[in-house]
Amino acid sequence: MRKLAAVVLIAGMLAQGSTEACGHNETNPGSSHVSKQYIRDNQFRVIGSIDTLPDGKQRAYDARFRTVGTYDCRADRTYDASFRTVGNGNQLVGLIWQAAGK
Repeated sequence: MRKLAAVVLIAGMLAQGSTEACGHNETNPGSSHVSKQYIRDNQFRVIGSIDTLPDGKQRAYDARFRTVGTYDCRADRTYDASFRTVGNGNQLVGLIWQAAGK
């Protein structure tokens, strides 16, 4: 239950941050800043990371730095590594947890 609560909390924070990133980059189009957020399990091991790109999109990686998905803030849609639609909203944390469970 704690694991699910942590995932929901992190997903909410990412969704909030991603909409801010979208708006922030529209006002600062020359920005080339890329930020990285690490996703950790209950033992604080890194199971993946999320990069916020200059255009506001976010890309998720598993622990071995393989791309597991992309979130497009303008379309408010998440895509898997094969660019198939996963769903609406930012679901990157879920994709990372899925990759960690395999």
